Amino acid sequence: MSSYFSSDYRSARNLLLAHTEKAGGWQHASHEHPLKGLDGLPIYIDTFWKGPETASRVLVICSGTHGAEGLCGSALQSQFVEQVPTLPDDVAVLLIHGINPHGFSHVRRVTEDNVDLNRNFIDFSNDLPANEAYRDLDALLNPVDMPPGAIEAIMEKVQALQRSMDFLSFMKAISGGQYEFPQGVQYGGAAPVWSRRTIEAIWQDLLGQANIVVQIDVHTGLGPSGYGALMMAANPDEPHKKVTTEWFGDMLVTPRPVSQADTILGGYLNGGLEQQLDKAWVIPMTLEYGTEPPEIVLRAMIEDNWLVHHGDVNSALGAEIKGRVMSAFYPDSDTWRDAVLTRGEQVFSQALGGLAELQREEA
Repeated sequence: MSSYFSSDYRSARNLLLAHTEKAGGWQHASHEHPLKGLDGLPIYIDTFWKGPETASRVLVICSGTHGAEGLCGSALQSQFVEQVPTLPDDVAVLLIHGINPHGFSHVRRVTEDNVDLNRNFIDFSNDLPANEAYRDLDALLNPVDMPPGAIEAIMEKVQALQRSMDFLSFMKAISGGQYEFPQGVQYGGAAPVWSRRTIEAIWQDLLGQANIVVQIDVHTGLGPSGYGALMMAANPDEPHKKVTTEWFGDMLVTPRPVSQADTILGGYLNGGLEQQLDKAWVIPMTLEYGTEPPEIVLRAMIEDNWLVHHGDVNSALGAEIKGRVMSAFYPDSDTWRDAVLTRGEQVFSQALGGLAELQREEA
C-alpha cells in the first residue's frame, strides 16, 4: 500500500513516472505550467497513454482537478499502472495527472488564479452566473482578519445558516460557485484558466478519434470517511443508465438540471469534456472519497483562502492551516488509504470490463 502514496506533488509525479517506466507500454507527454511549484521547480500536467492510438474506446482516469486532492488520485493511478491487466481489443487508457498542478503543488484546491477549476467550465461569452446568496456571505467566508477564535465563530455562523435554510439553497450559497469575488471561496473565474485551456487541448488531441469515452475524475472531501462514491449526472432516458446498472451497480445518478434554478453546482470538468467531444458518447463520472465531516472540510477551505490572501503562508500558523488542508483532503490513515485502493481497483476494473462488454455486443 505505502508504495502508491506520496507526501507531495513532486514525489507523487516522480512515483507515477517510475511506475509507468517500469511497466512499459505507456506513452508519456508533459505540459509545463507557466509558474513554478512550491519547491521552485517546474510543474506539469502529465498524460500517460496505453493501448492503440486509434482505439475507439478510452478509459480516462484524472487526478488533481482540485489540487490538494491530487495525492489520492495519483496513488490510484500508480496502483492502476502496476496492476492493469491486458487491455481489451480496441480499448486504450489515458491517465491525466495533476490537472491543476499549481494547486496540487501548493496544497490548495484552487488554481494559481484562486479559481475552482470545477466551476471554470462555463461559456464566458455569455453573462456570468449570479450567486446572490454567496454575495451576502462573502464577508463571512472571506475575512480579512483571522484573530484567535475567529474561525470557530465563523463556523458557528455557517452552521446556524445551514439550520435556517433548505439543503439546495445552502449548497448553492456555499458551494455553488461564484463569479463576482476573485478572492472569495468557490470562485469560478473571469475566463478559461490555464488548466482548462490545456486540458481541452489534450482532449482534442488524444480523444478526438474515440467513439466512447469513460472518464473517472478522482476527488476527496465529500461523504463518509473512506467511502468511494461513484457519481454522475444523467437523465433516466440516457444510455448512461446501462453503465450504472450493468457495470457498477449502485451509484449516485442525478438528473441533469432543466434550469439554473435547479443547479447546485456549475462549470464541471466532466461537463466540459462532454461539450468538447460532442461526437462521442461520453460517460463522465466522479469518484469521490469521503474524508472529514463537512464542517471540518469547509473550515480548512476558509482558513486556506484567508492564509493565501491575507496571512503568511510561511508562518507557524500557515503550517498549521496547511496541515488541516492536508487532513481534510488526504487523511494520514492506513485504514482510509487501504479503502481508497480497494475501491479504486474495483471501479477501474468494472469500467474496463464494461468497455469490453460493449465491444462484444457490437461485434
